[in-house]
Amino acid sequence: MNEYADQYQTATPQETGKPADAAQPKLTPEEKEQRLLHFRFFGIGSLLYAFFYTFCLYKNPSGITYPFFIGGTLCFFFLSLKKFGISAKKSSVFYIASLLLLGISNFCTDDANIIAFNKIGILILSFVLLLHNIYDDSRWELPTYMNNICRLLWGTVCTIGRPFSDLRLYMEKRKLLKEENGSKGKYIFLGILISIPLLLFVILLLASADVVFDSVMNSFFSFNYIPNHFFGICFTILTVSLVSYCISAYLEKRKPAGAVSNKRTGEPALAITVTSALSAVYLLFSGIQIVYLFFGGMELPYHYTYAEYARKGYFQLLFVCVMNLMLVLICLGRFKEHKALKVILTVISLCTYIMIASSAMRMIMYIRCYALTFLRIFVLWSLAVIFLLMTGIIISIYKGHFPLFKYSMVMVTVLYLGLSFSHPDYWIAKYNLGILSVSEKSGRCADGRYLSKLSADAAPILLNAETLETYYQDMEKDEDGRLADREGPWLADYIRSVQSHTEHIEKEGTKIRTFNISRFLAKRYISAASSLQQ
Repeated sequence: MNEYADQYQTATPQETGKPADAAQPKLTPEEKEQRLLHFRFFGIGSLLYAFFYTFCLYKNPSGITYPFFIGGTLCFFFLSLKKFGISAKKSSVFYIASLLLLGISNFCTDDANIIAFNKIGILILSFVLLLHNIYDDSRWELPTYMNNICRLLWGTVCTIGRPFSDLRLYMEKRKLLKEENGSKGKYIFLGILISIPLLLFVILLLASADVVFDSVMNSFFSFNYIPNHFFGICFTILTVSLVSYCISAYLEKRKPAGAVSNKRTGEPALAITVTSALSAVYLLFSGIQIVYLFFGGMELPYHYTYAEYARKGYFQLLFVCVMNLMLVLICLGRFKEHKALKVILTVISLCTYIMIASSAMRMIMYIRCYALTFLRIFVLWSLAVIFLLMTGIIISIYKGHFPLFKYSMVMVTVLYLGLSFSHPDYWIAKYNLGILSVSEKSGRCADGRYLSKLSADAAPILLNAETLETYYQDMEKDEDGRLADREGPWLADYIRSVQSHTEHIEKEGTKIRTFNISRFLAKRYISAASSLQQ
Protein backbone atom coordinates (compact mmCIF):
# COMPACT_ATOMS: atom_id res chain seq x y z
CA MET A 1 0.00 0.00 0.00
CA ASN A 2 1.11 3.55 -0.61
CA GLU A 3 2.29 5.40 2.47
CA TYR A 4 0.00 8.40 1.75
CA ALA A 5 -3.13 6.61 0.55
CA ASP A 6 -4.92 6.69 3.92
CA GLN A 7 -4.35 10.39 4.60
CA TYR A 8 -6.81 12.03 2.20
CA GLN A 9 -10.01 12.06 4.22
CA THR A 10 -8.62 14.09 7.10
CA ALA A 11 -8.38 17.82 7.46
CA THR A 12 -5.20 19.68 8.17
CA PRO A 13 -4.66 22.39 10.77
CA GLN A 14 -3.42 24.56 7.94
CA GLU A 15 -6.84 24.55 6.30
CA THR A 16 -8.34 26.12 9.39
CA GLY A 17 -5.99 29.03 8.91
CA LYS A 18 -3.85 28.21 11.99
CA PRO A 19 -0.14 27.45 11.96
CA ALA A 20 0.66 23.77 12.12
CA ASP A 21 2.77 23.90 15.27
CA ALA A 22 0.21 25.99 17.17
CA ALA A 23 -2.72 23.78 16.27
CA GLN A 24 -0.83 20.53 16.82
CA PRO A 25 2.22 21.16 19.05
CA LYS A 26 3.06 17.52 19.56
CA LEU A 27 3.19 14.87 16.87
CA THR A 28 2.62 11.20 17.48
CA PRO A 29 5.32 8.75 16.35
CA GLU A 30 3.10 7.71 13.43
CA GLU A 31 2.67 11.32 12.32
CA LYS A 32 6.41 11.93 12.60
CA GLU A 33 7.08 8.90 10.45
CA GLN A 34 4.59 10.12 7.86
CA ARG A 35 6.25 13.53 7.83
CA LEU A 36 9.65 11.89 7.36
CA LEU A 37 8.38 9.75 4.50
CA HIS A 38 6.91 12.86 2.90
CA PHE A 39 10.12 14.86 3.33
CA ARG A 40 12.36 12.12 1.94
CA PHE A 41 10.56 12.23 -1.38
CA PHE A 42 9.23 15.78 -1.69
CA GLY A 43 12.17 17.49 0.01
CA ILE A 44 14.69 16.43 -2.60
CA GLY A 45 11.97 16.36 -5.30
CA SER A 46 10.97 20.00 -4.72
CA LEU A 47 14.61 21.08 -4.68
CA LEU A 48 15.39 19.27 -7.94
CA TYR A 49 12.25 20.73 -9.51
CA ALA A 50 13.32 24.21 -8.39
CA PHE A 51 16.71 23.75 -10.11
CA PHE A 52 14.92 22.49 -13.22
CA TYR A 53 12.50 25.46 -13.16
CA THR A 54 15.36 27.94 -12.75
CA PHE A 55 17.38 26.40 -15.56
CA CYS A 56 14.41 26.47 -17.94
CA LEU A 57 12.73 29.78 -17.12
CA TYR A 58 15.12 32.12 -15.30
CA LYS A 59 15.47 35.22 -17.52
CA ASN A 60 13.97 33.13 -20.32
CA PRO A 61 10.31 33.91 -21.08
CA SER A 62 10.07 32.22 -24.49
CA GLY A 63 13.06 30.01 -25.20
CA ILE A 64 13.50 26.44 -26.37
CA THR A 65 13.45 25.22 -22.77
CA TYR A 66 9.77 26.17 -22.30
CA PRO A 67 8.27 22.99 -23.83
CA PHE A 68 10.75 20.91 -21.79
CA PHE A 69 9.69 22.78 -18.66
CA ILE A 70 6.03 21.92 -19.30
CA GLY A 71 6.93 18.28 -19.94
CA GLY A 72 9.10 18.06 -16.82
CA THR A 73 6.44 19.74 -14.68
CA LEU A 74 3.82 17.24 -15.87
CA CYS A 75 6.16 14.32 -15.09
CA PHE A 76 6.78 15.63 -11.57
CA PHE A 77 3.05 16.23 -11.10
CA PHE A 78 1.97 12.72 -12.07
CA LEU A 79 4.85 11.16 -10.13
CA SER A 80 3.63 13.08 -7.06
CA LEU A 81 0.08 11.86 -7.61
CA LYS A 82 1.36 8.28 -7.79
CA LYS A 83 3.21 8.82 -4.52
CA PHE A 84 -0.09 9.91 -2.97
CA GLY A 85 -1.82 6.80 -4.31
CA ILE A 86 -3.85 8.70 -6.93
CA SER A 87 -4.17 7.35 -10.46
CA ALA A 88 -4.17 9.83 -13.33
CA LYS A 89 -7.51 10.10 -15.12
CA LYS A 90 -7.67 9.30 -18.82
CA SER A 91 -9.59 12.51 -19.43
CA SER A 92 -6.44 14.43 -18.44
CA VAL A 93 -5.11 13.93 -21.98
CA PHE A 94 -6.82 17.11 -23.24
CA TYR A 95 -5.26 19.26 -20.50
CA ILE A 96 -1.84 17.65 -20.98
CA ALA A 97 -1.92 18.22 -24.74
CA SER A 98 -3.09 21.82 -24.29
CA LEU A 99 -0.33 22.59 -21.80
CA LEU A 100 2.33 21.12 -24.09
CA LEU A 101 0.98 23.09 -27.04
CA LEU A 102 1.08 26.33 -25.04
CA GLY A 103 4.70 25.59 -24.13
CA ILE A 104 5.52 25.00 -27.80
CA SER A 105 3.70 28.20 -28.74
CA ASN A 106 5.91 30.19 -26.36
CA PHE A 107 8.95 28.74 -28.12
CA CYS A 108 7.57 29.63 -31.56
CA THR A 109 6.53 33.25 -30.99
CA ASP A 110 8.14 36.51 -29.95
CA ASP A 111 4.85 38.36 -29.39
CA ALA A 112 4.83 39.65 -25.80
CA ASN A 113 1.01 39.67 -25.70
CA ILE A 114 0.73 36.03 -26.78
CA ILE A 115 3.50 34.97 -24.38
CA ALA A 116 1.70 36.66 -21.48
CA PHE A 117 -1.64 35.05 -22.37
CA ASN A 118 0.09 31.69 -22.80
CA LYS A 119 1.45 31.90 -19.26
CA ILE A 120 -1.98 32.77 -17.88
CA GLY A 121 -3.44 29.84 -19.81
CA ILE A 122 -0.76 27.48 -18.49
CA LEU A 123 -1.49 28.58 -14.92
CA ILE A 124 -5.28 28.11 -15.27
CA LEU A 125 -4.98 24.73 -17.02
CA SER A 126 -2.50 23.54 -14.38
CA PHE A 127 -4.97 24.33 -11.58
CA VAL A 128 -7.82 22.63 -13.45
CA LEU A 129 -5.66 19.56 -14.18
CA LEU A 130 -4.69 19.29 -10.51
CA LEU A 131 -8.27 19.58 -9.25
CA HIS A 132 -9.56 17.27 -11.97
CA ASN A 133 -7.24 14.46 -10.85
CA ILE A 134 -7.58 14.71 -7.08
CA TYR A 135 -11.35 15.31 -6.90
CA ASP A 136 -14.49 14.05 -8.58
CA ASP A 137 -15.32 17.13 -10.65
CA SER A 138 -17.89 15.51 -12.94
CA ARG A 139 -20.65 17.87 -11.72
CA TRP A 140 -18.55 20.95 -11.02
CA GLU A 141 -19.22 24.31 -12.60
CA LEU A 142 -17.12 27.48 -12.63
CA PRO A 143 -17.95 28.66 -9.05
CA THR A 144 -16.96 25.26 -7.63
CA TYR A 145 -13.65 25.34 -9.48
CA MET A 146 -12.96 28.89 -8.30
CA ASN A 147 -13.78 27.93 -4.71
CA ASN A 148 -11.42 24.95 -4.76
CA ILE A 149 -8.64 26.93 -6.43
CA CYS A 150 -8.93 29.49 -3.61
CA ARG A 151 -8.84 26.66 -1.06
CA LEU A 152 -5.70 25.30 -2.69
CA LEU A 153 -3.97 28.70 -2.68
CA TRP A 154 -4.96 29.44 0.91
CA GLY A 155 -4.00 25.96 2.07
CA THR A 156 -0.60 26.35 0.39
CA VAL A 157 0.00 29.67 2.16
CA CYS A 158 -0.98 28.17 5.49
CA THR A 159 1.58 25.35 5.12
CA ILE A 160 4.49 27.78 4.80
CA GLY A 161 6.03 26.40 7.99
CA ARG A 162 5.95 22.76 6.90
CA PRO A 163 9.24 22.69 4.94
CA PHE A 164 11.15 23.97 7.98
CA SER A 165 9.42 21.79 10.56
CA ASP A 166 9.83 18.71 8.38
CA LEU A 167 13.49 19.56 7.85
CA ARG A 168 13.93 19.82 11.62
CA LEU A 169 12.33 16.40 12.09
CA TYR A 170 14.58 14.95 9.43
CA MET A 171 17.72 16.40 11.03
CA GLU A 172 16.68 15.01 14.42
CA LYS A 173 16.18 11.62 12.83
CA ARG A 174 19.60 11.85 11.22
CA LYS A 175 21.16 12.53 14.60
CA LEU A 176 19.66 9.37 16.02
CA LEU A 177 21.01 7.37 13.08
CA LYS A 178 24.38 9.05 13.02
CA GLU A 179 26.32 5.92 13.89
CA GLU A 180 24.79 4.07 10.93
CA ASN A 181 24.63 6.62 8.13
CA GLY A 182 26.45 9.73 9.31
CA SER A 183 29.82 8.79 7.82
CA LYS A 184 28.31 8.14 4.36
CA GLY A 185 26.58 11.49 4.36
CA LYS A 186 29.79 13.28 5.29
CA TYR A 187 31.71 11.63 2.50
CA ILE A 188 29.03 12.41 -0.07
CA PHE A 189 28.88 16.05 1.03
CA LEU A 190 32.69 16.27 0.99
CA GLY A 191 32.76 14.73 -2.48
CA ILE A 192 30.35 17.35 -3.77
CA LEU A 193 32.43 20.16 -2.30
CA ILE A 194 35.56 18.80 -3.97
CA SER A 195 33.94 18.03 -7.32
CA ILE A 196 32.46 21.50 -7.93
CA PRO A 197 35.76 23.51 -8.05
CA LEU A 198 37.52 20.60 -9.78
CA LEU A 199 34.84 20.48 -12.45
CA LEU A 200 35.01 24.22 -13.03
CA PHE A 201 38.83 24.05 -13.28
CA VAL A 202 38.69 21.25 -15.87
CA ILE A 203 36.05 23.11 -17.92
CA LEU A 204 38.22 26.24 -17.93
CA LEU A 205 41.26 24.25 -19.10
CA LEU A 206 39.31 22.53 -21.88
CA ALA A 207 37.75 25.83 -22.94
CA SER A 208 41.19 27.41 -23.27
CA ALA A 209 42.39 24.40 -25.25
CA ASP A 210 39.59 24.37 -27.84
CA VAL A 211 37.85 27.38 -29.35
CA VAL A 212 34.71 25.46 -30.40
CA PHE A 213 34.26 24.00 -26.90
CA ASP A 214 34.75 27.46 -25.42
CA SER A 215 32.12 28.93 -27.77
CA VAL A 216 29.59 26.18 -26.90
CA MET A 217 30.10 26.58 -23.16
CA ASN A 218 29.78 30.36 -23.33
CA SER A 219 26.60 30.08 -25.41
CA PHE A 220 25.06 27.60 -22.99
CA PHE A 221 26.13 29.15 -19.69
CA SER A 222 28.84 31.79 -19.77
CA PHE A 223 31.33 31.56 -16.95
CA ASN A 224 30.37 34.92 -15.50
CA TYR A 225 26.61 34.31 -15.84
CA ILE A 226 26.03 32.59 -12.49
CA PRO A 227 28.14 35.07 -10.46
CA ASN A 228 26.34 38.01 -12.09
CA HIS A 229 22.90 36.51 -11.36
CA PHE A 230 23.76 34.67 -8.16
CA PHE A 231 21.15 36.28 -5.90
CA GLY A 232 18.40 36.10 -8.52
CA ILE A 233 19.08 32.42 -9.16
CA CYS A 234 19.20 31.60 -5.44
CA PHE A 235 15.96 33.48 -4.79
CA THR A 236 14.19 31.66 -7.65
CA ILE A 237 15.38 28.24 -6.46
CA LEU A 238 14.38 28.94 -2.86
CA THR A 239 10.95 30.32 -3.79
CA VAL A 240 10.03 27.54 -6.22
CA SER A 241 11.21 24.77 -3.88
CA LEU A 242 9.21 26.20 -0.96
CA VAL A 243 6.04 26.70 -3.03
CA SER A 244 6.17 23.22 -4.56
CA TYR A 245 6.79 21.61 -1.16
CA CYS A 246 3.95 23.58 0.45
CA ILE A 247 1.55 22.44 -2.29
CA SER A 248 2.54 18.82 -1.68
CA ALA A 249 2.10 19.31 2.08
CA TYR A 250 -1.40 20.68 1.55
CA LEU A 251 -2.31 17.80 -0.73
CA GLU A 252 -0.96 15.30 1.80
CA LYS A 253 -3.91 15.89 4.14
CA ARG A 254 -6.39 17.87 2.13
CA LYS A 255 -10.09 18.02 2.93
CA PRO A 256 -12.49 16.18 0.63
CA ALA A 257 -14.24 18.49 -1.80
CA GLY A 258 -17.67 17.40 -0.64
CA ALA A 259 -20.81 16.84 -2.66
CA VAL A 260 -22.06 19.52 -5.01
CA SER A 261 -25.23 20.97 -3.52
CA ASN A 262 -28.22 22.15 -5.50
CA LYS A 263 -28.06 25.93 -5.47
CA ARG A 264 -31.07 26.50 -7.76
CA THR A 265 -33.36 27.53 -4.92
CA GLY A 266 -34.26 31.09 -5.95
CA GLU A 267 -37.82 32.10 -6.76
CA PRO A 268 -38.13 32.20 -10.59
CA ALA A 269 -40.68 35.07 -10.43
CA LEU A 270 -37.87 37.46 -9.51
CA ALA A 271 -35.70 36.37 -12.44
CA ILE A 272 -38.68 36.44 -14.83
CA THR A 273 -39.54 40.02 -13.84
CA VAL A 274 -36.00 41.31 -14.36
CA THR A 275 -35.19 39.38 -17.53
CA SER A 276 -38.56 40.04 -19.22
CA ALA A 277 -38.01 43.81 -19.01
CA LEU A 278 -34.50 43.44 -20.44
CA SER A 279 -35.63 41.08 -23.18
CA ALA A 280 -38.22 43.62 -24.40
CA VAL A 281 -35.50 46.26 -24.79
CA TYR A 282 -33.17 43.76 -26.45
CA LEU A 283 -35.86 42.75 -28.96
CA LEU A 284 -36.39 46.39 -29.94
CA PHE A 285 -32.66 46.99 -30.27
CA SER A 286 -32.15 43.78 -32.25
CA GLY A 287 -35.00 44.70 -34.62
CA ILE A 288 -33.35 48.05 -35.33
CA GLN A 289 -30.01 46.35 -35.98
CA ILE A 290 -31.57 43.88 -38.41
CA VAL A 291 -33.61 46.44 -40.35
CA TYR A 292 -31.17 49.36 -40.29
CA LEU A 293 -27.61 48.03 -39.94
CA PHE A 294 -27.80 44.66 -41.69
CA PHE A 295 -30.36 45.30 -44.45
CA GLY A 296 -30.60 49.06 -44.56
CA GLY A 297 -27.54 49.77 -46.66
CA MET A 298 -25.71 51.03 -43.57
CA GLU A 299 -26.69 54.66 -44.23
CA LEU A 300 -25.42 56.66 -41.30
CA PRO A 301 -26.97 59.72 -39.63
CA TYR A 302 -25.79 63.14 -40.80
CA HIS A 303 -22.28 64.17 -39.64
CA TYR A 304 -21.38 60.55 -38.71
CA THR A 305 -18.42 58.78 -40.30
CA TYR A 306 -18.12 54.98 -40.32
CA ALA A 307 -15.18 55.16 -37.91
CA GLU A 308 -17.11 57.34 -35.46
CA TYR A 309 -20.14 55.06 -35.66
CA ALA A 310 -18.06 51.95 -35.07
CA ARG A 311 -16.08 53.45 -32.21
CA LYS A 312 -19.16 54.89 -30.51
CA GLY A 313 -21.09 51.62 -30.31
CA TYR A 314 -18.59 48.80 -30.15
CA PHE A 315 -17.46 48.79 -26.52
CA GLN A 316 -20.98 49.34 -25.21
CA LEU A 317 -22.22 46.32 -27.17
CA LEU A 318 -19.33 44.19 -25.99
CA PHE A 319 -20.12 45.08 -22.38
CA VAL A 320 -23.80 44.21 -22.87
CA CYS A 321 -22.83 40.86 -24.44
CA VAL A 322 -20.65 39.97 -21.45
CA MET A 323 -23.38 41.16 -19.06
CA ASN A 324 -25.96 38.97 -20.82
CA LEU A 325 -23.62 36.00 -20.58
CA MET A 326 -23.27 36.45 -16.81
CA LEU A 327 -26.99 37.16 -16.36
CA VAL A 328 -28.05 33.93 -18.06
CA LEU A 329 -25.46 31.92 -16.10
CA ILE A 330 -26.75 33.37 -12.80
CA CYS A 331 -30.34 32.57 -13.69
CA LEU A 332 -29.42 29.02 -14.64
CA GLY A 333 -27.35 28.50 -11.51
CA ARG A 334 -29.47 30.16 -8.82
CA PHE A 335 -33.15 30.06 -9.78
CA LYS A 336 -35.55 27.16 -10.02
CA GLU A 337 -36.58 25.88 -13.43
CA HIS A 338 -39.57 27.54 -15.06
CA LYS A 339 -40.85 27.36 -18.65
CA ALA A 340 -41.33 31.12 -18.92
CA LEU A 341 -37.82 31.76 -17.61
CA LYS A 342 -36.38 29.34 -20.17
CA VAL A 343 -38.15 31.16 -22.99
CA ILE A 344 -36.97 34.59 -21.80
CA LEU A 345 -33.37 33.38 -21.37
CA THR A 346 -33.50 31.95 -24.88
CA VAL A 347 -34.71 35.30 -26.23
CA ILE A 348 -31.88 37.12 -24.41
CA SER A 349 -29.36 34.63 -25.80
CA LEU A 350 -30.63 35.05 -29.37
CA CYS A 351 -30.57 38.83 -29.00
CA THR A 352 -26.99 38.51 -27.77
CA TYR A 353 -26.13 36.79 -31.07
CA ILE A 354 -27.43 39.84 -32.93
CA MET A 355 -25.42 42.15 -30.66
CA ILE A 356 -22.30 40.05 -31.30
CA ALA A 357 -22.86 40.37 -35.06
CA SER A 358 -23.44 44.13 -34.76
CA SER A 359 -20.36 44.55 -32.61
CA ALA A 360 -18.23 42.50 -35.02
CA MET A 361 -19.44 44.58 -38.00
CA ARG A 362 -18.60 47.81 -36.19
CA MET A 363 -15.12 46.55 -35.37
CA ILE A 364 -14.54 45.48 -38.98
CA MET A 365 -15.61 48.96 -40.11
CA TYR A 366 -13.20 50.47 -37.60
CA ILE A 367 -10.34 48.24 -38.82
CA ARG A 368 -10.98 49.32 -42.42
CA CYS A 369 -10.57 52.96 -41.35
CA TYR A 370 -7.76 52.65 -38.81
CA ALA A 371 -5.94 49.42 -39.81
CA LEU A 372 -5.28 46.37 -37.68
CA THR A 373 -3.82 46.07 -34.16
CA PHE A 374 -3.46 43.23 -31.68
CA LEU A 375 -6.23 44.64 -29.51
CA ARG A 376 -8.65 44.69 -32.46
CA ILE A 377 -7.78 41.08 -33.34
CA PHE A 378 -8.28 40.09 -29.71
CA VAL A 379 -11.64 41.84 -29.67
CA LEU A 380 -12.88 39.86 -32.69
CA TRP A 381 -11.54 36.68 -31.07
CA SER A 382 -13.40 37.48 -27.85
CA LEU A 383 -16.64 37.89 -29.80
CA ALA A 384 -16.15 34.42 -31.30
CA VAL A 385 -15.61 33.06 -27.78
CA ILE A 386 -18.80 34.73 -26.49
CA PHE A 387 -20.73 33.31 -29.47
CA LEU A 388 -19.66 29.73 -28.65
CA LEU A 389 -20.28 30.22 -24.93
CA MET A 390 -23.79 31.47 -25.63
CA THR A 391 -24.36 28.39 -27.80
CA GLY A 392 -23.41 26.17 -24.86
CA ILE A 393 -25.68 28.18 -22.58
CA ILE A 394 -28.67 27.75 -24.92
CA ILE A 395 -28.09 23.99 -24.88
CA SER A 396 -27.85 23.98 -21.07
CA ILE A 397 -31.16 25.91 -20.80
CA TYR A 398 -33.00 22.89 -22.19
CA LYS A 399 -30.58 20.16 -21.13
CA GLY A 400 -29.93 20.52 -17.42
CA HIS A 401 -27.07 18.00 -17.19
CA PHE A 402 -25.11 19.50 -20.07
CA PRO A 403 -21.43 19.83 -18.93
CA LEU A 404 -21.28 23.57 -19.54
CA PHE A 405 -17.96 24.17 -17.75
CA LYS A 406 -16.14 21.41 -19.62
CA TYR A 407 -17.67 22.57 -22.91
CA SER A 408 -16.57 26.16 -22.19
CA MET A 409 -13.11 25.02 -21.14
CA VAL A 410 -12.59 23.05 -24.33
CA MET A 411 -13.98 25.77 -26.61
CA VAL A 412 -11.94 28.59 -25.04
CA THR A 413 -8.76 26.48 -24.98
CA VAL A 414 -9.09 25.37 -28.61
CA LEU A 415 -9.89 28.89 -29.81
CA TYR A 416 -7.01 30.34 -27.83
CA LEU A 417 -4.58 27.75 -29.19
CA GLY A 418 -5.64 28.84 -32.67
CA LEU A 419 -4.96 32.49 -31.76
CA SER A 420 -1.67 31.60 -30.07
CA PHE A 421 -0.25 29.72 -33.06
CA SER A 422 -1.60 32.17 -35.65
CA HIS A 423 1.13 34.78 -34.97
CA PRO A 424 -1.16 37.86 -34.92
CA ASP A 425 1.73 40.23 -35.66
CA TYR A 426 2.27 38.44 -38.97
CA TRP A 427 -1.31 39.13 -40.09
CA ILE A 428 -1.22 42.67 -38.71
CA ALA A 429 1.86 43.37 -40.83
CA LYS A 430 0.34 41.71 -43.90
CA TYR A 431 -2.92 43.66 -43.68
CA ASN A 432 -1.49 47.04 -42.69
CA LEU A 433 1.30 46.90 -45.26
CA GLY A 434 -1.26 46.30 -47.98
CA ILE A 435 -3.19 49.51 -47.21
CA LEU A 436 -0.24 51.92 -46.79
CA SER A 437 0.29 54.54 -49.48
CA VAL A 438 3.61 54.87 -51.33
CA SER A 439 4.91 57.69 -49.13
CA GLU A 440 3.74 55.91 -45.98
CA LYS A 441 5.58 52.72 -46.97
CA SER A 442 8.91 54.52 -47.08
CA GLY A 443 8.53 57.29 -44.49
CA ARG A 444 7.17 57.94 -41.03
CA CYS A 445 3.41 57.66 -40.48
CA ALA A 446 1.07 56.48 -37.74
CA ASP A 447 0.72 52.97 -39.23
CA GLY A 448 4.42 52.84 -39.99
CA ARG A 449 5.29 53.61 -36.39
CA TYR A 450 2.98 50.82 -35.25
CA LEU A 451 4.59 48.38 -37.70
CA SER A 452 8.04 49.31 -36.39
CA LYS A 453 6.97 48.12 -32.91
CA LEU A 454 5.82 44.67 -33.97
CA SER A 455 7.61 41.56 -32.76
CA ALA A 456 9.90 39.23 -34.70
CA ASP A 457 6.77 37.32 -35.78
CA ALA A 458 6.20 40.00 -38.45
CA ALA A 459 9.64 39.60 -40.05
CA PRO A 460 8.52 37.15 -42.79
CA ILE A 461 6.19 39.87 -44.11
CA LEU A 462 8.09 43.07 -43.34
CA LEU A 463 11.50 41.78 -44.44
CA ASN A 464 10.69 39.54 -47.40
CA ALA A 465 12.22 40.26 -50.79
CA GLU A 466 9.06 41.79 -52.29
CA THR A 467 8.51 44.20 -49.39
CA LEU A 468 12.16 45.26 -49.32
CA GLU A 469 12.25 45.87 -53.07
CA THR A 470 9.13 48.04 -52.90
CA TYR A 471 10.45 49.81 -49.80
CA TYR A 472 13.78 50.83 -51.38
CA GLN A 473 12.12 51.83 -54.66
CA ASP A 474 9.73 54.07 -52.76
CA MET A 475 12.66 55.62 -50.91
CA GLU A 476 14.29 56.59 -54.21
CA LYS A 477 11.01 58.13 -55.44
CA ASP A 478 10.56 60.26 -52.33
CA GLU A 479 10.94 63.92 -53.31
CA ASP A 480 10.33 65.88 -50.11
CA GLY A 481 13.61 64.96 -48.42
CA ARG A 482 12.08 63.20 -45.45
CA LEU A 483 14.27 60.16 -46.00
CA ALA A 484 17.60 61.92 -46.11
CA ASP A 485 18.14 60.90 -42.51
CA ARG A 486 18.56 57.11 -42.41
CA GLU A 487 17.06 57.07 -38.91
CA GLY A 488 13.70 58.14 -40.31
CA PRO A 489 12.10 55.12 -42.07
CA TRP A 490 9.96 52.84 -39.94
CA LEU A 491 11.49 49.66 -41.39
CA ALA A 492 14.91 50.64 -40.07
CA ASP A 493 13.30 51.24 -36.68
CA TYR A 494 11.73 47.77 -36.84
CA ILE A 495 15.06 46.09 -37.61
CA ARG A 496 16.80 47.93 -34.77
CA SER A 497 13.96 47.05 -32.38
CA VAL A 498 14.10 43.33 -33.19
CA GLN A 499 17.90 43.23 -33.00
CA SER A 500 17.97 45.09 -29.67
CA HIS A 501 15.25 42.89 -28.19
CA THR A 502 16.96 39.68 -29.32
CA GLU A 503 20.38 40.75 -28.04
CA HIS A 504 18.88 41.72 -24.67
CA ILE A 505 17.15 38.35 -24.23
CA GLU A 506 20.22 36.36 -25.28
CA LYS A 507 22.42 38.37 -22.94
CA GLU A 508 20.05 38.05 -19.97
CA GLY A 509 19.20 34.38 -20.42
CA THR A 510 22.17 32.98 -22.41
CA LYS A 511 22.00 32.19 -26.10
CA ILE A 512 21.13 28.48 -26.26
CA ARG A 513 18.45 28.49 -23.55
CA THR A 514 16.68 31.46 -25.12
CA PHE A 515 16.73 30.08 -28.68
CA ASN A 516 13.38 30.94 -30.26
CA ILE A 517 12.12 30.03 -33.73
CA SER A 518 10.57 33.41 -34.44
CA ARG A 519 13.68 35.36 -33.39
CA PHE A 520 15.92 32.92 -35.32
CA LEU A 521 13.93 33.46 -38.54
CA ALA A 522 13.89 37.22 -37.97
CA LYS A 523 17.70 37.28 -37.72
CA ARG A 524 17.93 35.45 -41.05
CA TYR A 525 15.57 37.94 -42.69
CA ILE A 526 17.55 40.84 -41.23
CA SER A 527 20.76 39.40 -42.65
CA ALA A 528 19.14 39.03 -46.06
CA ALA A 529 17.82 42.60 -45.86
CA SER A 530 21.30 43.92 -45.01
CA SER A 531 22.87 42.12 -47.96
CA LEU A 532 20.14 43.42 -50.30
CA GLN A 533 20.68 46.98 -49.11
CA GLN A 534 24.40 46.73 -49.77
